[in-house]
Amino acid sequence: MNMHAASVFGELWKLEPLSEERKSKWQREMDWLISPTNHMVELVPAKQNGANGRALEIMTPKARADIHMNLPALRKLDSMLIEALDSMVNTEFWYAEVGSRAEGRSRNGGQSMRWWLPSPRVPTIGLSEIERKRLLHQGKLIYQVFKAAKSINGHVLLEMPIPEAIKDALPKSGKASLGEELYRILTVESVTVEEMINCLNLKSEHGALEAINRLEAAIFAWKERIAEQNVKSPVRTSWSFVRDPISELDKMESIMRRAELLLLQIKNKYPNLPQTFLDVTKVQYGKDVGHSILEAYSRVLANLAFSILSRIGDILQEDLMSNPNSPVAMSHLVGARIPGISDSPMLDRVRHSLIHQLNSLDGKCLDSPETVDACDLEAHREDAKISSVSATPSRSRVWCIGREACHSLSASNSP
Repeated sequence: MNMHAASVFGELWKLEPLSEERKSKWQREMDWLISPTNHMVELVPAKQNGANGRALEIMTPKARADIHMNLPALRKLDSMLIEALDSMVNTEFWYAEVGSRAEGRSRNGGQSMRWWLPSPRVPTIGLSEIERKRLLHQGKLIYQVFKAAKSINGHVLLEMPIPEAIKDALPKSGKASLGEELYRILTVESVTVEEMINCLNLKSEHGALEAINRLEAAIFAWKERIAEQNVKSPVRTSWSFVRDPISELDKMESIMRRAELLLLQIKNKYPNLPQTFLDVTKVQYGKDVGHSILEAYSRVLANLAFSILSRIGDILQEDLMSNPNSPVAMSHLVGARIPGISDSPMLDRVRHSLIHQLNSLDGKCLDSPETVDACDLEAHREDAKISSVSATPSRSRVWCIGREACHSLSASNSP
């Protein structure tokens, strides 16, 4: 599915409609790839009246609940992304093909870091108010698609089991998985989640992904130990010099909750990180075809939506440099900057994260796939200011938790 998306959309460095040939190829081959889900059913009990009038209990086939709920939502998100690209006609912006490094200079005179790629251009006076509002509206719509696809992908990954080989390779201690510095930050109860992120001093996607990998491994280890303690049902002892297992369990649960909050906050700050170590192994060793289809489809749509958001951000940045008095430049909502490519110090001063700007809207939608249509309507009503972002689609990278986990994965274990 990833290869199919790459062959149809490529890196998506331009906002332009797909050709009819590529569009039909995408729809046709996607129908082939998800066709196995038509035959995935589960048996549920039902009653049937026999010929003699007696009621019989039989097992009848029914579509799998997760596929019945998520697959139509993903098809809807797919069509919304295609429609968004199809709407990019008669635009006020265009793209210039740069032939050499000397030609690839940004509007402020500095050297562009992406001189070999198509460069967006806008009129010298900037975009018109109508065109700017249209782009901002499309950005809000695409962001809702991005959130929905990420939500479905996260729920599917939660349902996929961690392979036994990975369980045995992971450290059994949460403290060992975290390391001294991260464990010390989590154990200070007076520190808020925002202060914990500042203490981590995450400077790149690599550092954020490493922290997420350590947190996920520690949370898994703690959950395993808590489950073992609950099975054993420890009894309190009256001896004062014996360590109280209940208090140890409470302390472990408290640290685990703080770790989960920190993990969620880092993922919100870096919304399009590559998959974590545990998620990659779940996909690699997964044996449920239905889960594999839903996970791959939702991941492809999320990456595509993020690419479209990034291209919208490129155009808004070009509009900002053409017209510093643009309403985009005047929107100074506080938001964390998505790691990406920076062409000038001026952009660093005024650029804020498009995704965090959109996330600040009072949108309670798309926490579940059923609310896709409701969010589509809500996006038409909202008219909030959004600032720009420039980021490149993330590549697939795998970062191992530790040396033990990496070395224990052999070719014979792979499916």
